[in-house]
Amino acid sequence: MSRHALRRRTEVCQLCNFMIARQRQFREPVRAQRFLLSRGFTTRRRSNAQIAEAPSSQIPLVATPTATCGKPTQIQNKASNLSQADLGEALLKVRTACSTLQSPERVPSEKEVLIALSQCNALAEALELELTPSAPVTSSGAASALLSLDEAPAKQSLSPKPTAAMQQTIDQLAKEAFQLVKYPTVFISPPVLELYVKIQAILRKAEMLPEVFQMYANKPAPQEGSPVRYSEQNPHKISNAVPAPTANRALQTAIDSKQLQIAMDIVESTYGTRAFRRSKFLRQGIIPATGAVALPVAAYTLATQMAHFQTTMDSGLATNVAFAGIMAYTLFTGTIGVVAISTANDQMDRVTWTPGIPLRERWIREEERHAIDKIAGAWGFRETWRRGEEEGSDWDALREWIGEKGMILDRVDLMEGMD
Repeated sequence: MSRHALRRRTEVCQLCNFMIARQRQFREPVRAQRFLLSRGFTTRRRSNAQIAEAPSSQIPLVATPTATCGKPTQIQNKASNLSQADLGEALLKVRTACSTLQSPERVPSEKEVLIALSQCNALAEALELELTPSAPVTSSGAASALLSLDEAPAKQSLSPKPTAAMQQTIDQLAKEAFQLVKYPTVFISPPVLELYVKIQAILRKAEMLPEVFQMYANKPAPQEGSPVRYSEQNPHKISNAVPAPTANRALQTAIDSKQLQIAMDIVESTYGTRAFRRSKFLRQGIIPATGAVALPVAAYTLATQMAHFQTTMDSGLATNVAFAGIMAYTLFTGTIGVVAISTANDQMDRVTWTPGIPLRERWIREEERHAIDKIAGAWGFRETWRRGEEEGSDWDALREWIGEKGMILDRVDLMEGMD
């Protein structure tokens, strides 16, 4: 007998034999049932449109691609599932919905504008779904797990490039949404602005965002009448501040599309406005400011009540002593807290404040500094030990712009190894 035949099997081989024996034991009773259940399927692979669920607000403007059978290919271009006729028909519906609201004789309501933008959003999400790479299909059995130990790791699937027809649809869809919010009789409310930014973020059209942010604060508000009248807006009004989540999404869109000038313009038209600073003070600073104003009255009232619980000194003198003690404790403790909050730099990465900037200005402009820090981190080297070696016209313009803001890019004494 051969020596190979007498060789003792390893634990992995014994486990495989055990699983094969179990499969043979239960194979015969369920053969007919498995045959009946398998007749309803044409393929074991599912397309990405069947796996991903459509959003609740999506309108079925395009046909849903179906699963295809056959041998799996190495790269599947799912963008071909939507034909040029489907794209043209869906875009025509969106264009009709937007053009209906563009009338100089009446002011469309916010609900009508949101419905039209929802159709734009539905088509944008359908296009995004077509450009999403499909996840690799893997088996979940124990045998597959054992066999996959010797296999090399699969390469990450790449996003298919949009076809010429799809790219044209993306450009026209972004233009239709922009023309709708730009029309004089359309009022840009916060929900309208949020949905518009979402559409352009899906389409990766960051260049159409800064101008809309400017119109959000400066565009004359239409008033219903015959003819339609317009009232000027105050760009520094608190209600004209761009919400922080909307500004964050717009900035991330510009960073993902690698458009430095657009990212700088977005910061200027959102975080850098006076309306945004006033809005932050109203949301986060009004309660501490009210407490500081009411502190003397509350301290004197408390000191007057405490003076009645002692007999060692005159009531008026006891009131003054208690009032001075309460004020000294709260003022000293509050000052230390304010200094600690306004001078904290743990959240700073590459952009820090220039020495001499008032503490109140540092606190009120922290979101602006964080956004600029995010831009610098996206355009600079990822390695910390290579920071400061960037060069080029774009980087020089970014450094100069940061300096004009009262900030410093890559402060030497705060860099790694420069303590």
